[in-house]
Amino acid sequence: MSDRSQEDEELSHTQVLADVEKQIEAVCNQLQSLQRQASRLRRLREEQEVYDSMSEKMESMQLSTKVNLNVGGQHFTTTVHTLTKEPDSMLAAMFSGRFPMKPAEDGTFFIDRDGTYFRYILNYLRDGKLSLPEGATFFEEIEAEAEFYQIQGILEELGKPRPLKSADRGAKATEPFAESEILTQEHAKILLGMVPYKTGGWRLLFRASRDGFAAESFHSKCNKKGPTLTVVRRGSFIFGGFTEAAWIGGRRPNSERFKGTQSKQAFLFSLVNPFGVGPVRIPDEEKESGCVIVCDSKYGPTFQQDLKTYGKSYLYISDNANASPSSHSCLHGKFSCPEGKPGDLFFTGSKNFTVDDYEVFELY
Repeated sequence: MSDRSQEDEELSHTQVLADVEKQIEAVCNQLQSLQRQASRLRRLREEQEVYDSMSEKMESMQLSTKVNLNVGGQHFTTTVHTLTKEPDSMLAAMFSGRFPMKPAEDGTFFIDRDGTYFRYILNYLRDGKLSLPEGATFFEEIEAEAEFYQIQGILEELGKPRPLKSADRGAKATEPFAESEILTQEHAKILLGMVPYKTGGWRLLFRASRDGFAAESFHSKCNKKGPTLTVVRRGSFIFGGFTEAAWIGGRRPNSERFKGTQSKQAFLFSLVNPFGVGPVRIPDEEKESGCVIVCDSKYGPTFQQDLKTYGKSYLYISDNANASPSSHSCLHGKFSCPEGKPGDLFFTGSKNFTVDDYEVFELY
C-alpha cells in the first residue's frame, strides 16, 4: 500500500472516530437534559403534594369558620361553608378567599342592604329550599334580594306556582275565567279540566284590546306572574297556551339573542279551529308536556321547542299582533296537532295571522 493510500485511510478512521465522539456527546447531553427534567418533575410533584395538603387543611378550616354579618344594621352569624354553597353567587365570591376582605372594628362584615329578608336568603343556603311563612306576599322583595345576591336557586323557586292562600280557595274557583270576553262558560269548564291545577281561581292580568297589543304591554302586566293561561282569538277561532313558569322581559346580547324559561307543564290548546276538530289539548295528557317560553321583551306570549330553533315556534304572538301578520304557529313533534291536520294551519287556517284579541289569566 502506498504512503498516500495509508494516509487517506488513517484520515478516514480519524473522521469516523470524531463523528462517533460527537454522537456520544450528543446522547450524553440528551440524557443529562432528561435527568434534569425528571428532577424538576419530581420537585414539582413534591411541591404539588405539599400544596394540596395545605389546601385541604385550609379548606377544612375555612368551611368551619364562623362569620358575623351586618346586613343593613341586622346581625347574622353563619359559616363560610353556608355562604359559598351557591358557587356563582355574590356571597360565594365575597367569601371564597379570592378577594381580600377585612371585617369592621366590631368583627362583622358589613353589607349595605336592607336586612329584612336576608334570613330567608341565609336559610335557603342552609337548607337548599326556600321556606316562607304561610300567606307570604313579599315575593317581589325576596326576588329583588335573590337578584342582588345572584342566587339562581331562589329565582328558580320563585318561578314555581305559589301556594294558594286559604282566602283564595273556594267560591271564585267555581266560576273559572269569569272575566273573559273571549271564552264561553263551556270553554271555561273545558280549560279548567285541561290545566294541572284543580284549586284556586283565575284572575285576568291582561287583555290586549284593553291594555294594548304592544309586547311591552303584555310584559308589563304579566312578567313574574304564574302559572298563566293565554287565550287568543282570531276571527271565530280560539286557541292558546298554558305555562306554570313565570314570564320575564328583557333582551340578551346578540350572541344569546333570546331569554327563555323552561316550562315543564306547558301545553297548547285549541277550542275552535277551521278544521272542525273539537277542543283539544296539545300534547294530550298521555304525552309529556313542556317546552321553553320565550321571554323576549319584543315578543308577545311565545311557546317554543328550545332557544335554538328560532322561527319554529309552537306558538308565537308578535308585537302589535292586531296589525302585524307575523304571528304564527308550527305544531310538530310532541306538540303535533290531530293526525292528518296541517301543523302550520291548524289554529287559524293561515301560516301567519293577525290577532283580534288575547287575554292572559293568572292562577291565584
